[in-house]
Amino acid sequence: MSEALIVGWAHTTFGKAEAPNTTALMAEVARPALDHAGIPPEAVDGIFVGVYNNGFSRQDFQGALVAMGTPELAGIPFLRTENACATGSAALYAAADFIASGRGRVALVIGAEKMTATPMEEVGNILLSASHVPEEAAIDGGFAGVFGQIANSYFQRHGDRSEEMAMIAAKNHANGMRNPLAHMQKDFGFDFCNRPSEKNPLVAGPLRRTDCSLVSDGAAAIVLADAETAAGLARALRF
Repeated sequence: MSEALIVGWAHTTFGKAEAPNTTALMAEVARPALDHAGIPPEAVDGIFVGVYNNGFSRQDFQGALVAMGTPELAGIPFLRTENACATGSAALYAAADFIASGRGRVALVIGAEKMTATPMEEVGNILLSASHVPEEAAIDGGFAGVFGQIANSYFQRHGDRSEEMAMIAAKNHANGMRNPLAHMQKDFGFDFCNRPSEKNPLVAGPLRRTDCSLVSDGAAAIVLADAETAAGLARALRF
């Protein structure tokens, strides 16, 4: 079994993108990731695409769109994953398994989403489709409400962990300050994240605004290779 190693990557700025759709977003990262890895398109054995979609666009079958935006990748087998918030991770691990099995030596993994072109009310309904609709679609707070209920259940078992959640939020925002491609680049600090306020209200259950994800556009790509291929490249990182 061969270990899958990260040999290259690329990602767009996250936020409200000028790119009109996921085809354009994926085209912004596909070739740059391969160039970063030092691997030509013809050496790619499989393409693994993570796009949640489920209503953000009428266009489905989005794995095929990689080659529409980057024609030199046409004809390479692809797989598209959808796993709600873990969609990108599912694509990454499918690619790693592809290499570990020996079926391929190089895999291109791309995750993309175009969310901001959709009205906010529709965004909420689309995200709720990742819940168990018969039981959870009517929960107050929408999709955030689903996670608010999870947080409440966790607090019931383990006590109030609001401070720990604020530490995580503060850490995430501090990391955004160091990433020029991040959607939000503001360090709010622990005290702001820890106390509900007019600028950081409770959204659902114990979740404050700083605990919740933004509606955003963007794409990221990673190139994986087996150990033998990676040995001849500029970088090889384990994950």
